Amino acid sequence: MGALLIMMTGDKVFQLFGVPVPPWYTGLQENKIMAMVGIFFMGNMVETSMLSSGAFEVTVNGDSVWSKLEMGYLPSLEHLITVIDDRLGAGAEEFKPDFSNLGGDF
Repeated sequence: MGALLIMMTGDKVFQLFGVPVPPWYTGLQENKIMAMVGIFFMGNMVETSMLSSGAFEVTVNGDSVWSKLEMGYLPSLEHLITVIDDRLGAGAEEFKPDFSNLGGDF
């Protein structure tokens, strides 16, 4: 989507950074509508392919806790919380949030 922004601002972006206008940009400016439509559809195509990979990875302190690609399915929220708690060692005691500084009755 940055490419769309560059297309809309014209060559001012290149002037701002003190860079000469590249030849490919001149060609895009001559066919603005087609270039913008092409960039939009290419961006959507890349986004869709990245989302359809099925990857879902959870790491805790750099260690892999869950990988959908390895396990073959997505965990339920409860299962994921249990796995993370076990990894952190936080399951030993019940979590009790402190709302005393917020005022009111909780």
